[in-house]
Amino acid sequence: MSRQPTKKQEHVLAFILNFTKTKGLPPTFREIAKELNVSVGTVQDQLQSLQKKGFLSWAPNKKRSLRLRGADEIRPNVPVPLLGTISAGEGITIHEEPEPEIIDVPAQMITSGFGHYCLKVSGFSMSDDGIIDGDIIVVRQQASANDGDAVVAVIKGDSDEKATLKRFYHHGNQIELRPRNQELGSKFYDPPQIEVRGKFRGLIRNN
Repeated sequence: MSRQPTKKQEHVLAFILNFTKTKGLPPTFREIAKELNVSVGTVQDQLQSLQKKGFLSWAPNKKRSLRLRGADEIRPNVPVPLLGTISAGEGITIHEEPEPEIIDVPAQMITSGFGHYCLKVSGFSMSDDGIIDGDIIVVRQQASANDGDAVVAVIKGDSDEKATLKRFYHHGNQIELRPRNQELGSKFYDPPQIEVRGKFRGLIRNN
């Protein structure tokens, strides 16, 4: 059994958490069933599964005894725009979608106080980090990076700008963009050629 809650179970957990914070006591099984528009039996099945996964507990035959475990870590997904494609290779010409698709991102990938966006990966230069062609990455908007950070970097050319996903290293008068693929080598640039647009925060794989 997967340790992670399903989307329906995330809804159950979020409802229990919000209800408890608002009302000062946990909901009954019937109140959860009404919220989800399902039967009480279905709610019992979901709660038993969540209990086995370690997310909650309750006392049998005792009303309003639901208790979340690690409630501070249980947060719903966050909607984040998918702005376009990022190259895990030589670089790709920047193009942002005018009407971006919205991706549900696990809240633990989101840092309070920062903007975030998603990009679809093209290429395999970051495969040793587990990032492969077709993955969707979550990016925190920021203009600086520490050595070793996986970043969205814009490479400024004579006539265009290309975006790439690489590991960032600063070597005094040179910026190294290092792939995470043993078959590929680093490239080095003068600092004015590189603009950091964000830091990698996680990935979402649909298959």
